[in-house]
Amino acid sequence: MQRRLQLKASLTPAQLSDFLSQVDRELRALMKGQSGITDPNAAASEAERVVSLKRVAAERLIEHSDSTDADRVLGRRGLLQALSHQASMGDLKAAEQLQTFAEQFRDNPSEELSTDAQLVLIGFAIESLRHGKEEAEARVVSLAQDLMGANRPVDVAALMVLGQAKDTLLQYEHIDEASQIRSLILEKFGDSQNAEVARMAAQIASSGFSQEGTAIERLDQLRQQFVGAARGAGGENGADGSDVTAEMWSSAVEDVVAQSSDLLTGEFLAGVALEAEVVGREDIARATYDALRDNFSSRQDALGRVARTALKARENRQGVIGQRFDPDLPSVSGRPLKMSDYLGKVVLMPFWSTAFPDSLIVLPNLREIQKRYPGQVAIVGVNLDVEGTSVAGFVEREGIEFPSFRSVSQPDAEIVNEVAYRFGAVTLLFVGILDEEGRVSHLDFSGGDLTAEVENLIR
Repeated sequence: MQRRLQLKASLTPAQLSDFLSQVDRELRALMKGQSGITDPNAAASEAERVVSLKRVAAERLIEHSDSTDADRVLGRRGLLQALSHQASMGDLKAAEQLQTFAEQFRDNPSEELSTDAQLVLIGFAIESLRHGKEEAEARVVSLAQDLMGANRPVDVAALMVLGQAKDTLLQYEHIDEASQIRSLILEKFGDSQNAEVARMAAQIASSGFSQEGTAIERLDQLRQQFVGAARGAGGENGADGSDVTAEMWSSAVEDVVAQSSDLLTGEFLAGVALEAEVVGREDIARATYDALRDNFSSRQDALGRVARTALKARENRQGVIGQRFDPDLPSVSGRPLKMSDYLGKVVLMPFWSTAFPDSLIVLPNLREIQKRYPGQVAIVGVNLDVEGTSVAGFVEREGIEFPSFRSVSQPDAEIVNEVAYRFGAVTLLFVGILDEEGRVSHLDFSGGDLTAEVENLIR
């Protein structure tokens, strides 16, 4: 039989603190179904019992004569959490006590405790909004402003609560108030150094709002027009993408930047710049990179890193053209591999990874070109998988017959992959073409037919 967590009498503050940690671990196990209790009803009963123990332990820690100020802060945070659990289980008295304690602690000198209390109060304000209470929407915004306006650290939990507040305000058609919450989210989290947090903030902030008539919608319409025209498909509603001038595009980008300078905007612009390169609209590509440089590249956050990465990759793509490439790298097979052995041939060099099988969708075209020009064209790949990947096994299973250099990627390094960095490869649909003298002649990331590029080098 599983040993049940018990709260002993006469525990010291340190022991009570440790007990609160044990309770949290036990609750996580119960919520994840990892406690060993298989019956759902029994698991729910045990969770209710453990929460009650947490409340008692927290109260003891607050009242203990030997507790320090830090111990009492920990006890009050534990009490808020226990009451919150009990309220979520339908305990109305606990809910009333939770609101009372949250009001009491909202201005506490402890940043952690006051943040916990304010998040609880925002939760109550959201419930008031759902029940149609007067001025509830204004209280949601006021509490959120107090939380975000204070010079205190806030974590992802606060981001999620604010997202819930924004969604509820939208649900009940309080658009202006929801827009205020959106602005708070972007101001507090949009410039996070953590790219995942910044991206999450941008997604949470934008979700639920209509894009109709926005600057980003207009920019995307222009993108569809110039891409469609370049590919011979025509723009949306028959519009001629050749009518999209660099001046028109730059103006639309300025409107987007003025309306929304978040990580998703930066990533969208970086993607469009690359797409413009692919379809040969160098004027639009240049204008977009200029916008990334002028508006974002000096920022010391995730958005700034996106802009600098895009700009550096473009610089590297331009700089590698005309350069010889003969790396001192092992091959996937372990056999010697030197680019000098391919002098006199045009070399098609796909960059690929087992983690992104679509990076090899170019192979039919590359093989067809090699078949058409035997003895004049060779395929030599560059594998970019991380350490420990069974690349040789993948090669054998997929029947990959051409040799490849093994350039190990290091996801945690500042430069994830030196070869990809040198070539400015930011997408794994990337092929380098080397001329007969071993110089990089062309880079392609469109996935299109490369016959014409090869024939220009052969002839």
